[in-house]
Amino acid sequence: MNPLELLAWYFLQPDFMQAMTLCTGAFLLTLERRSHWLGRYLIALAGCFLAGGFMSIFYGKFENGWLLDNQVRRFLFLGVFLLLPLTAAYLIFRACASLSRADAVYATACVYAIQHTEFCLSMIVADIWKAGFWLSVLRNWLLLFGVLALSYFTVIRGLQCGGRYGVSRWRALTVAGIMLMIGLVLNYPLRTIPHLRDSMAYALCLAYDLFSCQFLLWLQMGQRREIQLAASAEAERRLRLQIQDQYQLSEETIGIINRKCHDLKHQIAGLRLVTSQSERDRNIAEIEQSVMIYDAAAQTGNRVLDTVLTEKSLLCERCHISWSCMAEGSLLNFLSPVDLYTLFGNALDNAIEGSVGVEDPEMRNVSVTVQRRLGAAFIQIENYFSGPLKTQNGRLLSTKPDGMDHGFGLQSISAIAARYGGAVDVSAQDNIFCLSILIPLPA
Repeated sequence: MNPLELLAWYFLQPDFMQAMTLCTGAFLLTLERRSHWLGRYLIALAGCFLAGGFMSIFYGKFENGWLLDNQVRRFLFLGVFLLLPLTAAYLIFRACASLSRADAVYATACVYAIQHTEFCLSMIVADIWKAGFWLSVLRNWLLLFGVLALSYFTVIRGLQCGGRYGVSRWRALTVAGIMLMIGLVLNYPLRTIPHLRDSMAYALCLAYDLFSCQFLLWLQMGQRREIQLAASAEAERRLRLQIQDQYQLSEETIGIINRKCHDLKHQIAGLRLVTSQSERDRNIAEIEQSVMIYDAAAQTGNRVLDTVLTEKSLLCERCHISWSCMAEGSLLNFLSPVDLYTLFGNALDNAIEGSVGVEDPEMRNVSVTVQRRLGAAFIQIENYFSGPLKTQNGRLLSTKPDGMDHGFGLQSISAIAARYGGAVDVSAQDNIFCLSILIPLPA
């Protein structure tokens, strides 16, 4: 191998560091990214490609006998060689995506599973297809991008939910530990015992590694679907309970109004005889309360929307917030009940929370509009707010004290709108917060 080929082998082949960085970029495409993420990633990509070349030089010396006199040093060297790209992937996730530490560890483990799959496949193909230097470099790049493209459409997009993974710390550490066992412990004999390279055991170990990585990713996809189904079932259960509560509320309200209407003639006659102003005001307020409860029961043409609007309008009444609603609920019949309930529930909770903090009672108002516009369902929710809005990397944050556990309402709304080909726009001007959602109507 001439010096030019040797240099190309070190810096142009898809080695461990380069492959890990490119796989990390594929994962970033599906996540909620920070501002200026692309520039950060490209800088990291260039640095990792350069670092990967130097790592290849050291590894070449290792395979040619460096440090082979001590098994402990051999194991430690391979451990460092493995952990450096994993650390780089973790840091890229933290710098370029809005992920928690647990999510970043989990994503790094999944990246390594895909990279290790590509490594095992490339070694198997290399033993079957003997090629020259430049052709082998091209072959390895094609295998890397082929595995990456297939993984993107079958695994990577399905692992995230709303631009995050939402895994627990225990699950992240478990998946990472299993992948380290596969990559470091099970792969150790392949790296350190020279006579295994030309044996059938070598190919079998590679196939076993490949199967283990794919099985681990398949388990993650299955667990993700189970979590989503459980969340959907829980939302459906709560929705049914809310609908049942609305029906009970409507029956109770109608009963109250019927009794009030029956007694209204006698009450009005009695009011003429009441001399106490406080007693007269109490009777009038009782009648008004009955009418207000009746008006709170929304009738939009969509049962799910009626449920959430009725619930939130009564909450507004208890919080002394004025409520106005003009909604064509039938336009939203194509949305799933869970998505519809989640979308309006999050949006109205945010609006009510913002209105509660307004000191002027005249400005405590929540306005809801649902109408057809340009072949799409246009949803607009407006409310007054007080104080500055908290933002981070262009994203609105929750104003609640425990903001680490909140602030995901708008993200959930955006994810639901995007699922139906829609878009979300948020504006805050003159202390008026406006959430606008446009979702194309089905043909």
